[in-house]
Amino acid sequence: MQSSNKIDVRREKMLDVIQRSPVTTINELAEFFSVSAETVRKDIEYLDEQDLIIRIHGGVAPKVSTGSEKSYDIRYAENLEKKKAIAEAACSMIRPGASVIIESGTTMQELAKVLTGRPELLQTLTIITMSFRVVEILKDSNFEKVFFLGGWIRKDDYMSYGHHTIELLKDFHADKAFISCAGLNAKLEVTDYFDEEVMLRRQILKSCDKSILLADSSKMNKTTILSVCSAKDIYRLITDKECSKTMTDLFSQNHINYKLV
Repeated sequence: MQSSNKIDVRREKMLDVIQRSPVTTINELAEFFSVSAETVRKDIEYLDEQDLIIRIHGGVAPKVSTGSEKSYDIRYAENLEKKKAIAEAACSMIRPGASVIIESGTTMQELAKVLTGRPELLQTLTIITMSFRVVEILKDSNFEKVFFLGGWIRKDDYMSYGHHTIELLKDFHADKAFISCAGLNAKLEVTDYFDEEVMLRRQILKSCDKSILLADSSKMNKTTILSVCSAKDIYRLITDKECSKTMTDLFSQNHINYKLV
């Protein structure tokens, strides 16, 4: 049996390793420390209880402050199954022949993947996006009309943004727009981290008939630095069934159109 001191030393070193990379897998940690995967899981559980790290699908990520955003890779890995369910529900709202704006974001990637699995629907749609990742997913499918909104490139999210992107978007008016957020707080404010994304998202709301917010339960009752709009300005919110009763009660009391999947 290992001494508690030896375990503490390993966990301290493990935290240091985790903080150096956006995502570290259990197998990588097991190999690095020459211990079993089960031992790593116990160490991760302890570090998580101390609120020092973030557990994600297949691994672990460093904790970040509420004033900064996690890397794209971390966000993509978190709550992946929930995002897939949300994307399926979102796709069910798209009718043949529709024009849709698909924003940048991890759940938007899943929506694009769902659409590639529905070729009969996809080939009837007009898709407007600023996400290179969405275009990358669609490029080998049988899409008919995809318009990419150019502009300055944000490397981590691999998306365009800025004045030119917004000006291009003003030329369109879509049936539906699918948007994301960093947080939805108890004041029912949709929030995010970056000015450029906030301004772009506000224009998206003006450039569609109906906006649908795709946000898993980890975004609920969470505030980030900038306010985008009120949830009352959104046509529908789609989130997962782990959304707290506190938040769903707020939605009902304020007549927010929401769906749990």
